[in-house]
Amino acid sequence: MNIFYTCDDNFSWLVGISMISVFENNKDSREINVYLLGDKISDVNERILSDIARKYGRTFELIAVPDLKIPDELCRGRWPKSAFTRMFAGELLPSSINKALYLDADTIIRGSIKEVFDFNNQQYAVSGVKDCVSTLYKRKIGIKTEDSYINAGVLLLNLELLRAINVREKMNNFYRAYQTSISYADQDILNGIFKGTFGILPPQYDVMTLTCVYSYRQILQIRRPSYYYTRAEIEFCQAHPVIIHYTTCMLNIRPWCEGSQHPFREQFEQYKAISPWADRLNSNTNFDTSEYRVIKKLERIPEVLRFPLLGFLHSIVKPLIIILKSKLKKG
Repeated sequence: MNIFYTCDDNFSWLVGISMISVFENNKDSREINVYLLGDKISDVNERILSDIARKYGRTFELIAVPDLKIPDELCRGRWPKSAFTRMFAGELLPSSINKALYLDADTIIRGSIKEVFDFNNQQYAVSGVKDCVSTLYKRKIGIKTEDSYINAGVLLLNLELLRAINVREKMNNFYRAYQTSISYADQDILNGIFKGTFGILPPQYDVMTLTCVYSYRQILQIRRPSYYYTRAEIEFCQAHPVIIHYTTCMLNIRPWCEGSQHPFREQFEQYKAISPWADRLNSNTNFDTSEYRVIKKLERIPEVLRFPLLGFLHSIVKPLIIILKSKLKKG
């Protein structure tokens, strides 16, 4: 199996912990090769990651990422330039590799990933798990209601097909057309480029925080998704998660931050404890933003009203405001 991550030096320790969870839960796999498309990874951290792979009898290779000419406007706030690197995997990974599984640094693997790696992706350059977004979120970046919108944290790539696509040209065209409508940076761009032509993976291979914390009914109220998974599929993935993805979700704190009550906090701590970063102190979470202050106020409202109101604000009001601002900017 070929697995790859992308990050800058600040998140290399999270990559290391994720790697350990892969190796611990896939010991019966004959071969696991890990690649890191890295942005300014220090020699010390490269050595640590190489030692982790060597301990498990696996291979690790750091590939220094060249300047990919990512627009500076996209790299403000939450998204470093390394977040966009996965879209250039076809040209950056070795040409001998035709299939690779991308994992975000903030993932923990709890079981075998052989089944997802063996998923039939012959027709699709990119396969992933559906994210939970409303029709208006899709519409504002030119995606049809009936088209799938996937999360970019776990991606199975057919590199042969990906290399046949001029990703840079498509990315630049999409950015020029929708730059004022982008909410999720690299993820919006990925979905905008492929416009629903994805292979769809079972949701247990990218179990996001929203899915961990809320019931199916609450998820539908909060996000009002179109063409999402069924109740049975979501409830199965909640009970049998294979890849946990510690995404941000309202006031839910990720497990490497103080005060985390994430349902799968202990799974992260389990692999951190056997990693070179076992003694690393948890960081603080900054909830002092206007958006988080609104969410805190909404937390005081009874649940019967809170979730429908959150859904109205997040799935209708917020994208409508973005659409309106975009139209005003375009004149």
